[in-house]
Amino acid sequence: MAGRARKARIDSAAAAVQVMVTAAREVCPPAHAPLDDDAGPFWDDIIGQRARSEWTAHDLAYASDLANAMAQLVENRRQLRSEGEVLTPEEGRPMANPRVAVVHGLHAQIKAARQSLNIHGRAAGEARDVGKRRAAAKEIEDGNPLAGDDLLARPTVQ
Repeated sequence: MAGRARKARIDSAAAAVQVMVTAAREVCPPAHAPLDDDAGPFWDDIIGQRARSEWTAHDLAYASDLANAMAQLVENRRQLRSEGEVLTPEEGRPMANPRVAVVHGLHAQIKAARQSLNIHGRAAGEARDVGKRRAAAKEIEDGNPLAGDDLLARPTVQ
């Protein structure tokens, strides 16, 4: 694949330092892509799918959109269960509940977003390579001497 840049090796000293520095930051939704009130648990799950050091500003905006879509899906599924898949107006024939299409659309949006964020299947590349890289980055993050130390100023993602 000519022209495609390779990821830097995770096992070098420079890469380990870069992971520690970027992992020390707090990973928050950007101000221009806020989370809905009920999307927080989805945000936490999404962010946990990758090492903190892997999240870019663009990815965080997309992750916020994904978390909001997942919260909307849960709410629409709840409403669909109570309404039923078939609606019968007072004067009319039974019809398909339009919410079924909304649920299907949200599923498609969520799947596409997960693939775009490289947290779904082979979208991130070969699973063995991605898994090794993420495991190494998370191991570095867990042993990060910068984490939890209030003596050092840490960058925050806004």
